Amino acid sequence: MLITIARANRHNGPPEYRFIRKQAIGMGVNYEHALKETGKDFEIGTQTVSRLTALRVLKDAIAIAAMDGNLSLPEKFKIYTYAKKLDIPRTDVDALELLIGKAKELDRQWEELVAGHPDG
Repeated sequence: MLITIARANRHNGPPEYRFIRKQAIGMGVNYEHALKETGKDFEIGTQTVSRLTALRVLKDAIAIAAMDGNLSLPEKFKIYTYAKKLDIPRTDVDALELLIGKAKELDRQWEELVAGHPDG
């Protein structure tokens, strides 16, 4: 699923695929095989998974799609499609997207704090 999200935007490149590789290895998935076998039109059927699992997968999908600073319409459409099949409403996907943005901003602020203030 994450590979399909990355392939939805032709501007995605090494950072997105490194992220997917790391996630795949963490789940015990053969990344190279999955990359080779997963087409950009890959679909899932309606899946019964826990809400936590569904949100974690969607969080990773949004993170990949937003890595370049732009969540394209094809990426967003695929994420919404997968969310529906995982029984997660669009409003929750939108809330998750906002939370990811806030987390990125907190990371940026943390890095600035660690680096020290130029006026300090």
